[in-house]
Amino acid sequence: IMDTVKSTNNWLSSFFCDIDDGALAIQQTEGKGRRGNVWASKTGGLYFSFISSNHRLLPLITGISVVESLVDIKDNIKLKWPNDIIVKEKKLGGILCENHGDCSVVGIGLNISNDISLSDAINLSDLNYNLDRLDFVSFFKFNFNNNFNFSPQEILEKYTELDFLMGRKIDWNTGSGIVQSVDIDGSLVVSTEDKTVNLYSEEISIEKY
Repeated sequence: IMDTVKSTNNWLSSFFCDIDDGALAIQQTEGKGRRGNVWASKTGGLYFSFISSNHRLLPLITGISVVESLVDIKDNIKLKWPNDIIVKEKKLGGILCENHGDCSVVGIGLNISNDISLSDAINLSDLNYNLDRLDFVSFFKFNFNNNFNFSPQEILEKYTELDFLMGRKIDWNTGSGIVQSVDIDGSLVVSTEDKTVNLYSEEISIEKY
């Protein structure tokens, strides 16, 4: 547990020893999101990273486990592929999974009571939800370990129930289409005007939905 760190993901990738090692920070000075984006990490949020064994559905497993750990509002939460946690069509948090060979670093950011400057974001205090960070981490790890052991098909079934994009028209940097499902390899299956394509998170960024 640290008062301030540049990035919990970066810190763990430099200093971790074992699977399940974790880092929790009060604030990050250089928090990061997917594809090199900046993740605002002021005091009042949850910034937590841990070491996991590799899994091709790791972002989905993490998202499902976050939802299940926010017990009192879990029915109001959706997951936007590949890594966003959504409430009332606004971003409550995000997930960043980074592969490091034999293992992965998994980062979770949640808006709790931190100041938010973006109109498309929301925090838990807006929902009158009080979150104890250490209780959340303990509950999350319990749910994560359970979900990690499910079959890929069981994980996808769970994710489908929480999927925010299913049936929506989305635009990305090279095309547009209607989201159909998430495939067994974690890619997003989208129907365009003339074909069905699989989108991979490391290759595209969804621009509109």
